[in-house]
Amino acid sequence: MNAAVSAGRARVAAAPGIAPDLLAEVIGVLDVGVAVAGPDGRLVLVNRAVPELLGLVGQGRLADPLGMTLSEIAEALTARGAPALAAALSWPPPPRPQQLCLPDGRSVQAAWHRLEPDAPGEPGDGGWVLVVRDVTLQSQVRRRLREHNRALAQKVAEKTELVSALCHELRTPLTSTSTMLELMPDAAAAAGVGELLDVVRRNAARIGDVVDELSTLNALEQGQVELDVRPVPLDGLLREAVARWNAREPAAAPVTLAVDGEPRATIAADPAWLAALFERLLSVAVASAGDAPVRVTATAGPDGWLVRLPLHEQLTSNRLFTATGGARTSTALMLARAVVARHGGTLRTATAGGGGAIELRLPREGRAGPRQGQA
Repeated sequence: MNAAVSAGRARVAAAPGIAPDLLAEVIGVLDVGVAVAGPDGRLVLVNRAVPELLGLVGQGRLADPLGMTLSEIAEALTARGAPALAAALSWPPPPRPQQLCLPDGRSVQAAWHRLEPDAPGEPGDGGWVLVVRDVTLQSQVRRRLREHNRALAQKVAEKTELVSALCHELRTPLTSTSTMLELMPDAAAAAGVGELLDVVRRNAARIGDVVDELSTLNALEQGQVELDVRPVPLDGLLREAVARWNAREPAAAPVTLAVDGEPRATIAADPAWLAALFERLLSVAVASAGDAPVRVTATAGPDGWLVRLPLHEQLTSNRLFTATGGARTSTALMLARAVVARHGGTLRTATAGGGGAIELRLPREGRAGPRQGQA
């Protein structure tokens, strides 16, 4: 290192107020490799970390390359079967940082930086500085992240294939069962058989609905559903959904709606899908409330709408999607979440004010559907 100090004194002395010996000693103890090449490509300063990081320790003259030219170093490395390392230490220096994978499994980055001439306007250049860093950890993290992403993509593909296969396997026997039920006589010979057949029909129809919902959910998540996005007044859409629900269930406790904020505030959305979304959420809220009234609130803000529907507090846990009930809470909320995501919004369950709620947020400018741009 003493030889490197004396050879590089002219360059390192450029730091005002710092003694050259002290500056060179500081550079010498760095874990980052630092080397300086003059305008002729000869190394005039090399700290101990350079040969250590580049795996040159024990490589004869290359273990102490001070005074060698970069061309000489590159020739020696090429002869030793290290072309990548030779390219990183070639003359003239490569313009971009070089990522090197060493035989011991480490990864290092070697980057050259050009120095300005000593005097402004002086022709030529002032030499080059090489900085070598150990980036093994960063490389391992990136590699593991790539492996994780590949595995995740594979899982998503497998899940998509599984849903499609399940839908096909369930739909085929269901279709056959429903057809056979329709062919059976309306009046059963034995007492009570008619009621049993009605139960079979209802269960077959319910399973068929679940299959259809799974297929729709799969298509939504894969971006295979075309959205007809247009400006939609959300408060009007909500009022229509509530009115339809109350008309369809006149004997049940009425659903009420309270709207706050800018009237007729529009969002970019597919009105048909949003109408179906609110129908599903109303079915979940009504089933959760039992005989209690359901009050839906909608608030328009500068960024979009917040819609809240009451939900039994026990259903706001992480076990929500395994809940059971006549309203098929699981698939209803899964489908609702997929529809909201396609519109650039979010859907979550929360507890506030002594009860639970479904919170739906829809932005004013939602994500475009395939007719305006692939989702």
